[in-house]
Parts: sequence; structure tokens; C-alpha cells
Amino acid sequence: MVKRNTWPQTWMTLAKAMSEMSYDPRLKVGCAIVSADNTSVLSVGFNGNYKGGPHCHDSSEPGKSGFIHAEANCLVKCDYNFPKKKHLYVTHSPCRDCAKLIINADIARVVYDIPYRDTSGLDLLESVGIEVLSFDKAILIANSK
Repeated sequence: MVKRNTWPQTWMTLAKAMSEMSYDPRLKVGCAIVSADNTSVLSVGFNGNYKGGPHCHDSSEPGKSGFIHAEANCLVKCDYNFPKKKHLYVTHSPCRDCAKLIINADIARVVYDIPYRDTSGLDLLESVGIEVLSFDKAILIANSK
């Protein structure tokens, strides 16, 4: 029997590919929003500047690059009239501000690969009932089905 990737592996591969589009030399973050039934890619994004903006950050100080976060870039392009539940895959766990956007976008599940230095975004998502999974846990769940 041929072993194939799980859906979480497939979508995180897409998020990681999107992260390579970032021109941030310090931290490249990618994001993808997909339908919960894994039939549709709804949006993709990466951290970067505003449309047409310079390909450089405002500051090299952590947390002050001035770049739009990957989640925000991804969410702004998503169709909110889509009738199915949505899952968000992101290479680094969301900050608190991005978590607020994710909540307002009615995302049902967030899967992240690398924990961000401040985990208050994950705490906020969980506090409102959004399913939050590390990438490893998402793979374990997918393999148990």
C-alpha cells in the first residue's frame, strides 16, 4: 500500500511554501485557509509589506518589522460567504492580534507548526472554543482516522 500525506501535512506544506514568498530576512511565515472537508483552498498569505510597498522591514527589532502578518494577509483575501467550516494552517502560531482576526473570521480550527514566543494568541483562540492543534497533534489525529 502506498503511504500518502495526511491532509494536515498537505496544507502545512502549502503554508510553508507560502512562507518562502516572504522577504522578511528574520522570520518567514506562511498561512493557508482551507475548507474543513479538505476540498477547497480558500486563501493563502505570507508576512510582508502592503501592496506595492518596499520589500524591507521598518525595524529589525523582534515584533516591530512593520510587516502585515501572514494570517492577516490570508484572511483579507478569504471569501467569508463560503458556507463550509474553515481551517487555518500557519507555520508559526498566531499572535494575539491575529487571533482576534481569526475569531472574527469564524475559523473553526487553527493548526500551527512552530510556537510563537508569546502564546497568548493560542490561549485566546482556545478560550472562545476554536480548536487549536500543533502540527504534530493534527497529524496524529489524522492518522487515527
